[in-house]
Amino acid sequence: MTHGSPASLTVVVSGEGRHLFDATKEPRVRIVDASGAPADLVVFPCSRFRRFENIDPATLPESLRTRIAAGHVGLIFDASLEGVAHKPDITAALHALIGQLGATPERCVYVTQDRQYEIDYHAHCATAHLEPVSVLVHDYWIWAALSEYESTGDEVFAQRLAAFHARQPHRRRMFVSLNRTPRPTKILFLLSLLRDGLWDQGFISFGGFRQKVAGPGKDRPSPEQLAQSLPGFEDLAVQIAPFIDRLDAYGRVLLGLERHGWTNIDLTNAGSAVELDEYDDSWFSLVTESEMRSRPARITEKVVKPLVNFQPLLVLGNPGALEMIREYGFATFDDVFDESYDTELDPRCRFEQVYEQFRRACDRSEQEWARLERHIQERLIANARWGLTRFPSTFRQQQDAMVVNRILGAIRSAD
Repeated sequence: MTHGSPASLTVVVSGEGRHLFDATKEPRVRIVDASGAPADLVVFPCSRFRRFENIDPATLPESLRTRIAAGHVGLIFDASLEGVAHKPDITAALHALIGQLGATPERCVYVTQDRQYEIDYHAHCATAHLEPVSVLVHDYWIWAALSEYESTGDEVFAQRLAAFHARQPHRRRMFVSLNRTPRPTKILFLLSLLRDGLWDQGFISFGGFRQKVAGPGKDRPSPEQLAQSLPGFEDLAVQIAPFIDRLDAYGRVLLGLERHGWTNIDLTNAGSAVELDEYDDSWFSLVTESEMRSRPARITEKVVKPLVNFQPLLVLGNPGALEMIREYGFATFDDVFDESYDTELDPRCRFEQVYEQFRRACDRSEQEWARLERHIQERLIANARWGLTRFPSTFRQQQDAMVVNRILGAIRSAD
């Protein structure tokens, strides 16, 4: 690659959609128009297009296609907004597209949130006799959720700290549970609450099921679909399916609309580390992540929200979720909850372990919770301070530099 210094990247973004450089602030990266200065790198946002159907090589300027074919331009296929597991058909579509672009895999990078993707992808490539591309893990939503505090973090932390110190010993609810999207894990959790009479003990955000055939959202699952949605959960799904009517009747139950002046919760404000009054009127959070798999995969911005709002948390998600949280510099709370569930690989067993901890937490008296909150106060404050004041700036600068270095190393390794 002859253009640009070894320490810089001139980038063309081809197509619409979010990409990792939206949530990466690195002075070495310069975004240019496709018809402008010669580029080092083309980024294809493809999170919503898992088989790259949005990418048409013919739409690229001929001069850019020529430089790609000559090996002067690297390519990033950016699925960093998603954590889709590796699938052979995705790999087949990726390598077919690389061929259409006249590129070579050695100058290509696939970006994902899934930490298992590279292992599975390389194993498939070895079997299929494919030359692999580089795989980069990037947790887009965690960085995006906290980026808003780069300039306001000190002020927001001071405000939230004052609110934390003003919390009352009597609170209206025990827990907060966000995640408006009716994904299988969330549905199973909410139906379990209805079965056990615990719905009214929490502040719950739920977007409801699709109301119109062509409308937004996800359809209400049938009992059979619910049973099939998570292998190993069939018996639980059958047991709690009778409560789907009650869940459907709740409709949309969304937190924060009035406080923040929203009419709905869209992708942008749902991905923010939102400040809610409900955090100050409850004791802990139960986070339902996007999926529950049998191997460590990812965490999302969902785990960040309680941490920067002075609450301990339980996570219904992938194994290793708590470890990933700690790797980001936050503390977890093994003296409040039994966190051994984090090493359990079986999703059903992990769900039951977390739910058992959740039920015990709901059974604690307010006096016991007040004692526990005093005990973990310094960690709660440290988490919020870290997430609001240092993570979006100092830590981010270090991590962004590492991301760019990895990209530079991947696309220039064959020079």
